[in-house]
Amino acid sequence: MALRQYESSHVFYGRRFCCDREPNERFSLLFEGIDTVADVYLNGVKIGHAENMFIPHEFPASSLRRGENELLVHIYPCVLEARKYPISAFAYSHKYNYESLVIRKAAHMFGWDICPRIVSAGLWRPVTLVEEKPVHIQDVYLWIDRMLENGAVKCTFAFDVELGLDEVLPYSLRVEGRCGDSAFQEETALWYTHGRVSFTLENPRLWWPRGYGAPDQYQMKATLFREGREVDTLEWKQGLRTVQLLHDDCLDENGNGDFCFVVNGRRIFVLGTNWVPADAFHSQDAKRIPQILDLVWDIGCNGLRVWGGGVYESDDFYARCDAMGILVWQDFMMACGIYPNTPLMQEQLRQEATVTVRRLRKHASMCLWAGDNECDQNYCWFDMKQDPTGNQLTRGILPEVLRYEDLTRPYLPSSPYVSHEAYVSGRQEDTPEQHLWGPRDYFKSHFYHDATAVFASEMGYHGCNSPQSLRRFIGSDHLWPVDGNPMYLYHCASPEKKGPYTYRIPLMSSQMETLFGQKPENLDEYARMSQISQAEAKKYFVECFRSRKGQRTGIIWWNIMDCWPQISDAVVDYYFCKKLAYFFIRRSQQPVCLMADDHEGGLKLYGINDSGTPCTVDYQVKDLDTAQTVAQGVQTLGTEASTELCTLPADGKPHFLAIFWTMPDGSRQSNHYLQGTPPYDFSWYRRHLTEMGYDEFQGFETEN
Repeated sequence: MALRQYESSHVFYGRRFCCDREPNERFSLLFEGIDTVADVYLNGVKIGHAENMFIPHEFPASSLRRGENELLVHIYPCVLEARKYPISAFAYSHKYNYESLVIRKAAHMFGWDICPRIVSAGLWRPVTLVEEKPVHIQDVYLWIDRMLENGAVKCTFAFDVELGLDEVLPYSLRVEGRCGDSAFQEETALWYTHGRVSFTLENPRLWWPRGYGAPDQYQMKATLFREGREVDTLEWKQGLRTVQLLHDDCLDENGNGDFCFVVNGRRIFVLGTNWVPADAFHSQDAKRIPQILDLVWDIGCNGLRVWGGGVYESDDFYARCDAMGILVWQDFMMACGIYPNTPLMQEQLRQEATVTVRRLRKHASMCLWAGDNECDQNYCWFDMKQDPTGNQLTRGILPEVLRYEDLTRPYLPSSPYVSHEAYVSGRQEDTPEQHLWGPRDYFKSHFYHDATAVFASEMGYHGCNSPQSLRRFIGSDHLWPVDGNPMYLYHCASPEKKGPYTYRIPLMSSQMETLFGQKPENLDEYARMSQISQAEAKKYFVECFRSRKGQRTGIIWWNIMDCWPQISDAVVDYYFCKKLAYFFIRRSQQPVCLMADDHEGGLKLYGINDSGTPCTVDYQVKDLDTAQTVAQGVQTLGTEASTELCTLPADGKPHFLAIFWTMPDGSRQSNHYLQGTPPYDFSWYRRHLTEMGYDEFQGFETEN
């Protein structure tokens, strides 16, 4: 709340710098990130204006001097700038976020359930003085047109060059690439400053998502020649692959439908996590992102969804995902609102999308453009429902940009997407891709167990931070009790004491009390109960989708990491302290994993194999209360579906089932299943958790 007094402040950045060259018209100042509405002055002369946080801005340095120069950036208060643009009665956003409908600034900054209201102003990415070569390669893009029956691929390479006023005739351009034993080289004479070259690559090394093959990348080089003399080069890495999204608008009358990513002709099961901003202050993103991506890899994910309330991430972020084989679902930056379809907004979004698509389309990891986060649902949530098909931002502007800038990956107008057919039939919630939040009651309730989603792109559950982390942002004097404690309300992402997000703390308490049937007696017990509740829930969500592989095609759970010290669904808090759920999910996302689930016909044991090749496992299921083996056997697991191994005994009573299996290389793996219905005895559960070696609590006084 204290930050609100600064929201109407003007911010000025000043910097003196030296230029040791004689200025010319090819000098410019490149601002990679200005937050948000700003005027830029060089030596007292206004050289540019910015109104979009999400894209770089480059201004001619027309007033540059040799020697000392003075740069001044005047940043206007967004909350006041937003008032220039009227908002219609039927436009909508969450209570705190109306400015985000008319200002191209990260929506979370106005207050969200995962981030506090911090309406910042500043330069959040680097500023560089650049000098452009008079003749240079402007842009290049290489893609696969189609895969041929003999394993070869048909490729197209498009390019743009800047030649000034020079004639085209003396120029040619060569593109070449190499990946291991696969290489190509193509050269063409220029007829214009834009051109395309098509060729066949006979023995391609394709880029694959994690678990399906190597994320091979070609070392690419484009060279511009004038009369055979090299005048400019560009070098980059790029993976070659095809990607499709097979999806139905609605489930059929039997609840069947499809929503599946297909890479290089192969259906992919996505195990992913939602990516929220790395930090509430985006100037801190760069130093946090590598460590967060390491967590994504370690926990066993092959996918990320970059959520539409944040920002488009840096080139380094996508390059790391390329190298790791992580599929990236990329939202355009709109979230949870009905945005005005004004000419100004359409033009701003067109420019933003064009710049962003051109920047990111080289990345093989990029598997989907999504128009927004939950905006289609916002059209349908109220009594005065509207058909989201009328949203020209996601049905007109964005697909038009992609039609010209990127036809190599699919586009989804919204997440979840409500088609015209789904709207008029009243089946807005009956889509194959869903955000599964619901009542957030017991994690095995009807809503979760019997969900109709083929693909869940959001699904989460609360978990308390460790006492060690809580002390860092709440303080030792205000930690207990949790319920009704105003200090906890300040840190549940709500900018006011009785705001709409204050439900999160009571909800977290309710979830753990449902599981254990008792109230905790101290903070240590509270945090452990809560982390167990979250861990069991998220494990269950992942395993519900994996065990039904074939019927279901993926889950992107919410979420890997906090961007601020707070109580949340994240499995790693802002200080990089892992909650228990992190370790539970990591086991559930092992490439080869055995898991149990209640389906029609009883409690079943399933084997899932995402290793890419069939493997035979020797398994045993043990009831830790009786020390009896309740199932055992040897089974070969295929790679494209869940394999039912056996039916397990079930009497409705609490049982802690330990699941063990031996891999072909002799290594022994494990998992568990919490059988029965709550409440469970907390001491009983802790005893079995310790017996399994699963009491992996971080940030507690006694961690084991």
